[in-house]
Amino acid sequence: MSKKQLLFFPILIAFAVIPVSADNQSITVLTDKEQYHTGEVLTVSGFIEEKKMPVIAVRMYDPDGVIISANSVEIDEFNSFSRTISLDSPFYDKSGMYLIKFDYGKTEAEITFEVFGSQADQPEVNTEKIIPEVLTLATDKPTYQDNDFITISGTVSAAGEPSVLVGIYDPFGTPTGFYFGDIGSDLKFSVSFLAKYGINFKTQGSYMVKAHYEESKREISFGFSGITEPPKENPPINNIPEKKPEIKMVPKTTSIQNTNPVALTPVIQSSNSKTVETKESVKIQEKEPEKQDNLTVEDVELGKMLNQMTLNCDNSEYVDSISYYDGMGPALMRLCKYDSAITFFDESLEENPENIEVLTNKGSALVKLGHYNEAITYYDSVLKIDPDYLPAINNKANVLAEAW
Repeated sequence: MSKKQLLFFPILIAFAVIPVSADNQSITVLTDKEQYHTGEVLTVSGFIEEKKMPVIAVRMYDPDGVIISANSVEIDEFNSFSRTISLDSPFYDKSGMYLIKFDYGKTEAEITFEVFGSQADQPEVNTEKIIPEVLTLATDKPTYQDNDFITISGTVSAAGEPSVLVGIYDPFGTPTGFYFGDIGSDLKFSVSFLAKYGINFKTQGSYMVKAHYEESKREISFGFSGITEPPKENPPINNIPEKKPEIKMVPKTTSIQNTNPVALTPVIQSSNSKTVETKESVKIQEKEPEKQDNLTVEDVELGKMLNQMTLNCDNSEYVDSISYYDGMGPALMRLCKYDSAITFFDESLEENPENIEVLTNKGSALVKLGHYNEAITYYDSVLKIDPDYLPAINNKANVLAEAW
């Protein structure tokens, strides 16, 4: 065999084992997982047998065959490529098999992966069972008498706010007390308080219990039959020892429709006036806070049980008129939770922006938080609607006297 023949033979062998046709090009691709959820990140990588172009085209298709993205991925010096894809909403909300296609010249490759889409794409679930709401509400007895302890208990469907607000209303619909029932790990709550005839139970009849939790409300009723025997001669009206007449069981914020602004408004001093009343001379006479140290433990506990003692949470000098109606805003005002009350007032005003009772109550809550100018704005808006609305007149006079 000649030298030319020896050289020619191995050249023929080389072309036979190394393909040069693009149709025979090999692409290997894979993903880091086979299944994903919407919002996760997918990484796809691959290898080109023979690098002829610097990039490879990549296209993504949803389960319906609709293309959702198309771009190019660079191939590195080792003939490898990789791309990270965020499976974000709304493009990957739909559950099903997604397709990735790779085009490299005349060579194609593809791979699929599965996505579990958003909840909207999943089978419908009865969400009513997981909405925080009052499920049950009951009293420990159907009827109570003077000096009985009343226990109200219930359950909620799911944990939301830490406590349930329980309001008690007399036969005329007037609130007589509000209590918070903390929710336990078993989703149960309860409140207990003392029934005192003449104090928090001023009349006999059917009383209403309204339990508020999140957006839900549940109502039940119970009876109060008053005292079991005729009262002794000249009984103290609030059952508190006469030697402590300074104890006031009703907080200032519980006054309903106090419409006497004149008595609460100070007289402005004039240089031509001989007799001048000052702010101190017209304000309601109250005991100094330090004198409350004379309260006994029994007095304080009784006040807590009756829910008539604010424990100095409201230190304002004047008594605002608060309109009580079926809602959590006024109840929270009575408990000196002014920020929370404003939230409920705002919700009511979204439904009826000209509700003068709600506007006035929100003004009072703003005063308690020290936002005097904003409060006056609300009172003025009420008086534009009804110039003779006494609660707004009274409360505006109060804030002017207190702030200026």
